Amino acid sequence: MGICRMSIIGTGGMGRKYAEMILSGKIRNMVLTAMVCRSEGAKKWGAEAAEQRASGMPEPKMFDSSDEMFAEADLFDAVLIVTPHKSHPELAMQAFALKKHVFCDKPAGITAGEAEDMAECAEKNNVLYAMMFHQRREPRYMAVSEILKEGRLGRLHRVLLESTRYFRTEYYHASGAWRSSWNGEGGGMLINQGQHILDHWQNFFGLPESLYAEIPFGKYNNFTVDDEAVIVMKYSDGMTGTFIGSTGEAEWTERLSVEGSKGKLVLRDHVLELSEYGEDSDSYRKNALVTDGRDLKITRTVKEYVPASSFRLYQEMLDNFAASVNGEEELIVPGSEGIASLAITNAAYLSAWKHMPVSVPVDQEEYAEYLRKASEKEKKS
Repeated sequence: MGICRMSIIGTGGMGRKYAEMILSGKIRNMVLTAMVCRSEGAKKWGAEAAEQRASGMPEPKMFDSSDEMFAEADLFDAVLIVTPHKSHPELAMQAFALKKHVFCDKPAGITAGEAEDMAECAEKNNVLYAMMFHQRREPRYMAVSEILKEGRLGRLHRVLLESTRYFRTEYYHASGAWRSSWNGEGGGMLINQGQHILDHWQNFFGLPESLYAEIPFGKYNNFTVDDEAVIVMKYSDGMTGTFIGSTGEAEWTERLSVEGSKGKLVLRDHVLELSEYGEDSDSYRKNALVTDGRDLKITRTVKEYVPASSFRLYQEMLDNFAASVNGEEELIVPGSEGIASLAITNAAYLSAWKHMPVSVPVDQEEYAEYLRKASEKEKKS
């Protein structure tokens, strides 16, 4: 059983958490051998973290830049990228070219085209590429995924996903020069907090055929990106869906409602209500000799799931990555899974800019042009 020698680029909040987890010895078959610490504060933290590493853990070498770290590629087997979104594709491509495995924090980049290129480059170089969509390991979402895979809801008719959990203050938005901007982050709520939520959407339902987005840019804040979005999606099989997201509501709501021909699922926070019909409602609608659903037998169950700690979820993802490097497991979330959430995001922004429905995925050249205009406008504001 081999040891995965991990390196980390990006030692801000999340990067430090990952590093401390590995240095503590709590990730199976993984050690930290290199990390990029650009600022004096990061270097000080890095030195202190290295001193507190578990017994038997090697001391990671600190670098001033990613280029310096890549120049000593013999030190590591894989790279954990925890930098601002726009830098993810370039760093991943550098790692792939050196035949290094990559674990990328969300999102893969800021466009679906970038995410596709990353996945193709990883495959071409025969290396592993994973995305840190750790929320997929939440018990409640795993339960929803299993119900849908088993087809217990029948043909899906309508979906509603509302999430306003990620309330963010002005202090948060100002915590990094790159945050909450077209030029720094490539967007706002959808490109950041929304990626986890849209990953659930695409994992459960796949990509829509088309969508229309209503986005009141800067509704709660003095910036030009999104802090709220309402997206209406259409699927080729007739299913319709509505996504609602916001970082401006202090009292949050989290709800997923899925209505199908054989049943209905409603997830409110960690409580899952499942209604299953005695017969397919599409058939009942055609054949019933009554005017409503009175003769449709319904079995209802309610289950509350215990929330998983973020530490445990990150640990599972890192454990899985090390095991995958050793050829013992399949990746929980392969890097190619980072394409669809960005495809929906790109389409939503383009729809809002054009004030009209758009097909999914969008033309990447057209999206790049609209993004360029939004970025230029932001610079002048």
